[in-house]
Amino acid sequence: MNVGDTLFTVAKSGLTLKTSWAKDTLKAYPAGNLTPELAAAIKEHKVEIIRILREDEEFRRTGIIQAERQVFELARDFFGSNEREGVE
Repeated sequence: MNVGDTLFTVAKSGLTLKTSWAKDTLKAYPAGNLTPELAAAIKEHKVEIIRILREDEEFRRTGIIQAERQVFELARDFFGSNEREGVE
């Protein structure tokens, strides 16, 4: 799974991603929505996901990507639309 697909899957799973400015850690909430496959994909693309989060204006303001809309917008901005998933 590439990073764009990972972000779309995160959004569809109802997960919230959180990182900090000081540490390169990435947390996903609620943990019950995190499958082993998705956890592996997030871990594989961790550095790039953190970079994307830190470049987002909403993240700069709040420190968290809170809404599915934000994740979809980030993914679209960086990777274009994912039509095979039905996202425009």
